[in-house]
Amino acid sequence: MPSRTRSLSLRIERWPLAVPFHITGHVIDAARLVSVTIDDGLHAGNGEASGVFYFGETPESIAAQIESVRASIEAGITRAQLLDALPPGGARNAIDAALWALESQQRAMPVWRVAGLPAPRPLLTTMTIGVDTPHAMAEAARILTHARALKVKLDGTAADAARLAAIREVRPDVPLAVDANQGWSRAHFDAMIPVLQQLDIGMLEQPFAIGADACLENIDCPIPLAADESFQDLGDLCAVARRYDIVNLKLDKCGGLTCALDLAARVREAGLSVMVGCMAGTSLAIAPAFLLGQQCDYVDLDAPIFLARDREAGVAYTCGLLHCPPQIWGHTGVTVSSR
Repeated sequence: MPSRTRSLSLRIERWPLAVPFHITGHVIDAARLVSVTIDDGLHAGNGEASGVFYFGETPESIAAQIESVRASIEAGITRAQLLDALPPGGARNAIDAALWALESQQRAMPVWRVAGLPAPRPLLTTMTIGVDTPHAMAEAARILTHARALKVKLDGTAADAARLAAIREVRPDVPLAVDANQGWSRAHFDAMIPVLQQLDIGMLEQPFAIGADACLENIDCPIPLAADESFQDLGDLCAVARRYDIVNLKLDKCGGLTCALDLAARVREAGLSVMVGCMAGTSLAIAPAFLLGQQCDYVDLDAPIFLARDREAGVAYTCGLLHCPPQIWGHTGVTVSSR
């Protein structure tokens, strides 16, 4: 295929949430992200990334990283070369997604086929409930009648047990997972484990802060443990494998689908289960993660449901299943619409 001169465009966007979303130590009222397009004159590939706020990333820092390699991108950098040009994080994720979509357009085939993957199927995804009062969280769970799995954010305070019990009372029918977002002390962990067992909780995600989770190596936890913040890239795998049962891969953390597909295989080789999660974002961010989700044991890709408005081409959630129409990303003959 003859090479064409590329052009890169990027913009910082803000997509408000319908209501603010609370996790440990953080309130999210909008998805602030960087949207990129790589155009060869005939075809265009799109991507977006919000970055990882707990690693200090912002849309501005992501945009600056992308600008630092603009010349290489416009000169024709490949996805493999991108792995060396940018570190893991939002900048690499946004460009990686755009390169996948551009190649998909150029080759006139969907991204899953370019990647050598089977045709994607709808995925059962969890729906997340943010930290609030027990009554408000139970009401949120009750309203999510279409959800077939729920993940509950807890913040390490005394109300956590009541929050979880209130949710289980109104939703005895669904699997429940808990995400502590690094917010628990060892004493709170010890107090909550019997509660989690009593309420039939199927997963506990990231109870302790990054660097404070070595104690898990000496704890025989009866609840499967998932690493999120403690796992960014392959260098974290050895320690994580001693402490956790599941690894949560997020494209914004590991720097894109190209890297994530390899990481998923490495995580499995280490004997761990694989989960795909997401940061705040639109359906354009979910589309690449949806392909990774085809390889995962657990799927948590519900970010667009929290938006006041999604992109024109968007994912759909039906009876707990995530559907990702092809027009969102890659070869369809349609460029993904922006705000």
